[in-house]
Amino acid sequence: MATVAEFTMPPETFLLGAVFESYPDAVVEIERIVPTGSTVMPYVWIEGVDGETVREFLSTVEEFETVTLVDSVCGRSLLRCTCVGTHEGLLGAIVDSDVTMLSVVGTESGWRVDVRGDEQRAITAFDRACRDAGIVPTLSELTDAGSAAIEGAPELTDRQREALTLAHERGYFSEPRTTTLEEMATELGISRQALSNRLRRGYRTLVESHVLET
Repeated sequence: MATVAEFTMPPETFLLGAVFESYPDAVVEIERIVPTGSTVMPYVWIEGVDGETVREFLSTVEEFETVTLVDSVCGRSLLRCTCVGTHEGLLGAIVDSDVTMLSVVGTESGWRVDVRGDEQRAITAFDRACRDAGIVPTLSELTDAGSAAIEGAPELTDRQREALTLAHERGYFSEPRTTTLEEMATELGISRQALSNRLRRGYRTLVESHVLET
């Protein structure tokens, strides 16, 4: 049965964590990963720092063979990176495990990694691959992806439902808004970015469950 798992990992887990040492306000989101022979090429969105600035910075990290600024939109920059060597670390664990990457978002406080496995043993294999690579992931949420209200569609997790409900009750969706992400994040005891990502995943789940044809 398909299972979705949310893991948290320290910032140094992945090469891009070097960004946070020089730019602590940066937010890094991996859009997709493309394996190419003996290398792996992640496409990443970065906000909180100028795209060309972070491109120049990452070009000094010896593990990256190339870093290309692809686009900049509304304060966010898309970069394409080519990692030297074989698939190792977090990217290697994702590529080599039988899991699908749903979301990988990093801040100064660490990475949150959401993956889906067709069976729960795929999640276990991903956890083992991380540990074999010297990464110690912390499992923060495990959801049965097959318990959707609409057959074949995902269902909101308890945390997504909590975030969306709070946003509605506090007037985050009102015009004008009567609360902020910061205020709601403080109430929930999580970071602003964690709440933002939780809401975004909730939006996506609702669209897939109730808007797109299944």
